[in-house]
Amino acid sequence: MKHLPKTLLSAALIAFTAMTAFAQDKNTGVIDYEVNAKMPQRGGAEGDGEEQVITFNQHFYFSGGKGKLDTERPNFGGGRPGGAGGPGGQGGGRGGRFSGMRGPGGNAYVDLSGKKYLQLFSKPDDTTKVYFAEEAYAAAKEPKLSEKTKKIAGFSCKKATVTIRNEEYTVWYTQDLPFSYSPINGLLPEGNGVVLSAEGSRRSFTATKVDFKPVTVDLSIPANAEKVTEDQLREMRRETMQRFRDRQNGNN
Repeated sequence: MKHLPKTLLSAALIAFTAMTAFAQDKNTGVIDYEVNAKMPQRGGAEGDGEEQVITFNQHFYFSGGKGKLDTERPNFGGGRPGGAGGPGGQGGGRGGRFSGMRGPGGNAYVDLSGKKYLQLFSKPDDTTKVYFAEEAYAAAKEPKLSEKTKKIAGFSCKKATVTIRNEEYTVWYTQDLPFSYSPINGLLPEGNGVVLSAEGSRRSFTATKVDFKPVTVDLSIPANAEKVTEDQLREMRRETMQRFRDRQNGNN
């Protein structure tokens, strides 16, 4: 019996160490999302009535206050001018319909500590030059909060309804992770939380798994990236899209 206190102390230390390790694990890992989006049939235009549902996966890697969203994009065929789209939804052309869920090449970087998206862009005629602009997290405008809860990917989530650019989303978010993030800027109903599911009329995404593990993916933007303003980045995208349209129309 005289060894009982020491045994209890050892058990307590083991339990505390395990709990601490688990808490640390929550700061590094990956969230897997399944995304569904409505697209016009090839050759059609949005609003023609002929649509198809595209399904693809996204992986949000997070570690050390940084994050990166990697998109496994379906092959639509044909080329796209580089990087139209980003967390703020400023993309143009066909790629713009997925804006808010990706960055150039299907990737978007996030400063989790500073609560900023880092939008990257490179011109098709000079891909060695990379530009980036910072976009602060946008607060959801007049979200309708609900008392309903449910579990997604093992996490308890709250329900809310949020409208962005005249599209209403049903949002489920958890506050059980040590950072804040939403694949679409402006969907987070409260100051802190992670959006694990959102469904609108044209697109939806749902987290299928949250895996706490060491991250080997590089979460830093290229060292040679040149910082520009959001307006400058938007203008570069507009010019690139215009040149792309001109080439499509034979106006070289």
